[in-house]
Amino acid sequence: MDDASSLRDVGRADVPEAVRPDPGLHPEVVAAGGDLVSALRRAAEGMGVDLGAVRGADSPTDRWRLAIARVEGERGWFSVTLPQNGREFRRGYHVFLWWVGAGDAQVGVDDLETAVEMAQAWRAGMKFSEFQARWPSFRIDGLLLAHERGEAVAFQWQRVRDTPHDLIDPEIVEAAYAAPALRALFPLVSHGSLQFSRYTHDPCSHDVPSLHPLFGGGWAVRAGVNRSEVPDRDAATAAEAVEYLVSVLPEGCGPAVEGPAELLTN
Repeated sequence: MDDASSLRDVGRADVPEAVRPDPGLHPEVVAAGGDLVSALRRAAEGMGVDLGAVRGADSPTDRWRLAIARVEGERGWFSVTLPQNGREFRRGYHVFLWWVGAGDAQVGVDDLETAVEMAQAWRAGMKFSEFQARWPSFRIDGLLLAHERGEAVAFQWQRVRDTPHDLIDPEIVEAAYAAPALRALFPLVSHGSLQFSRYTHDPCSHDVPSLHPLFGGGWAVRAGVNRSEVPDRDAATAAEAVEYLVSVLPEGCGPAVEGPAELLTN
């Protein structure tokens, strides 16, 4: 589709708002015939920046509901979208950085030139802490910054210990935290249960048993998905449940590795 024909579609009433550029907020996209991918490429070329391949939405359904331009990087991907209803950032464009397995950072920007600068920095390996210093409006999860510092386990444990009591019973959290072998693992809370991973990136390792509350009191130790040989056990107290869990940890289960599963050596 050429610029002229796509531009005629920009203002159509049946085009969803999410993919309809506003001439006041998105002049670069309107000038590119309503194509965000072309607009980002043009902005990069005008700045003399090589962003590599710039992709749009992966499926026809996504192309209809979401205007997106995506750039791949070693850590993950960088995307630019038009702001949608309910977005916190109601500026010209919404920038999203995704570090695979670790989390994301987001910010609103007024023009595509700023987005290109960010994409270039992302592909060059700029740290999230540096992004925050250069563009203070970036909303960056504290866990991402902890990942960069190599302190994800300690940060996540503090987050779990601060979790509201209606989401996890502090008795089991503190009992697990008191056990050095469990305190060295990466903790997660899910539907009232306390789970553990041998590395800090998603998805979790699924080979460490987890702790679940029992209806009427007490705790259950349930084997990990990859540990079917470990028998489940119920315990009257949190201390008993933790003691049993520690006794059936995988062989060589040491401190959680900072990063994805591929970094595990055993």
